[in-house]
Amino acid sequence: MPAFEYAPAPQSRDADVKASYGLFIGGEFVDPAEGGSLETLNPATEEVLSKVALATAPDVDRAVAAARGAFERVWEPMPGAERAKYLFRIARILQERSRELAVLETLDNGKPIRESRDVDVPLAAAHFFYHAGWADKLEYAGSAPIRGR
Repeated sequence: MPAFEYAPAPQSRDADVKASYGLFIGGEFVDPAEGGSLETLNPATEEVLSKVALATAPDVDRAVAAARGAFERVWEPMPGAERAKYLFRIARILQERSRELAVLETLDNGKPIRESRDVDVPLAAAHFFYHAGWADKLEYAGSAPIRGR
């Protein structure tokens, strides 16, 4: 009896995964200070999905300094309506790439695709939509403006 050939599942792996990723600091990927990395594996097959950089204390210090600078120069003085635009765009990107992100989440964690596809990714997008909706209303809701520290 011949073997059956099945069409690829809608969740087949076609996500764009680079061989390695650095640390994202100051708007760009950079190498870690001490050069370490970790292989992330598909727990079902033990296939290496990618290598990710490991941050050390100096890397965290650089990231915090970059984030603080971006907050003080850009985010804090930005009007709420402008902040909302960024948050809405992040939510839309999560929705647009939801299939790919769900596949990657499943490959990386070994969880059922249904959980990644129907819960994890939509919930992440929903959080960004929720906070985007509040971004221009906080000053009217009795909340003090966002202040660093």
